[in-house]
Amino acid sequence: MPSKLHLKRTPEEEAARRLRKKEKKAAKRHRTDDGDSEKRKRRRHTRSLTPPPRKWDSSDEDGEFIGPEPAAASSSHSYTNDYTRKPDYDAIQAELEEQRFREKLSSAFDEDEAYDAIEARFNSFAHVPMHWGGSGGREKQRVNFDDDGFMGLDPMTMDEEDYAEWVRRGMYRKTHAQEYEEQERKKSERAAKREKEKAIQAETERLERAAAEERKRKKHEKENRRWAYAREEYHSRWQELLSSAGTSQSQLGFRNIPWPVLSAHRQKPEKKDILEDPISVSLDDLNRDAITSFLLLSTYDSKERKDKLRETFLRFHPDKFEGRFMQRVRPDDQEKVRMGLASVVRVLNDLMGEGG
Repeated sequence: MPSKLHLKRTPEEEAARRLRKKEKKAAKRHRTDDGDSEKRKRRRHTRSLTPPPRKWDSSDEDGEFIGPEPAAASSSHSYTNDYTRKPDYDAIQAELEEQRFREKLSSAFDEDEAYDAIEARFNSFAHVPMHWGGSGGREKQRVNFDDDGFMGLDPMTMDEEDYAEWVRRGMYRKTHAQEYEEQERKKSERAAKREKEKAIQAETERLERAAAEERKRKKHEKENRRWAYAREEYHSRWQELLSSAGTSQSQLGFRNIPWPVLSAHRQKPEKKDILEDPISVSLDDLNRDAITSFLLLSTYDSKERKDKLRETFLRFHPDKFEGRFMQRVRPDDQEKVRMGLASVVRVLNDLMGEGG
């Protein structure tokens, strides 16, 4: 890289230089025209001092004469006045020269403006270093020379170091066109490979999200089937219990009571050869959230909610349950059953007090 960097002139500097050259040429031409005018004035003055052609004389040979028709002697004074009253050709000539000079100068200015406009358009990337053109209050940003977008930057925003690097890279691309094309080809291949990998990754993530949503949907459907089956078991077991009221059948334990919670009912087996899960319910399961979720569906309106709460309250009312089924409960589970009845009734009272 050369030690000294020759920078192009800005459009304003080039226009000022051309204007100075035009003015120098015009002044020189004007001085030449003034010298020629003085020479013409001296020649005309010399001719004016030359006497006019002599009068016709009879002694002239061949009876011919050269010059104007002889005039009367009395007109000699008028003849002299005609020469002295002639127009001021020098002033007229000077005025014409001055007019032609101004027209040429105006035409030159018009041509310069047209050329300057064309040059400014073609030199849109003319470089003006920041310490000449001014930073405009902007802080210099660090340029990444390894970035592919460096050559696409506007050189007018660069300092001398960045501009020199910009010129060097441009010249290198011109003198090593084949090598540059090979680099661009490899770069395009790498970019295409990255895009392909990105597309594969995006497709993989999409499939994973779809699979997760499918698993979530199936789990939700399975949970809905579980709740529906438990509610069916709850109603069928109560129908069976009510139909056997007053009879001396097998004794009942705490877990044999159809409590209004999900854990108090068996789950439907997924396959026929799989045994049903045993019932595992405790007093802790008889809480407000579990009872509310089991009894009150989100689709119930106000009347349906009140009817469901009233029906459940009548089933688990301590006095009614005591008279119907307590004699069938095993003695060691009777106290636990009474505590469970109290918990259910307390929750039902709270729900009905809130408006069902």
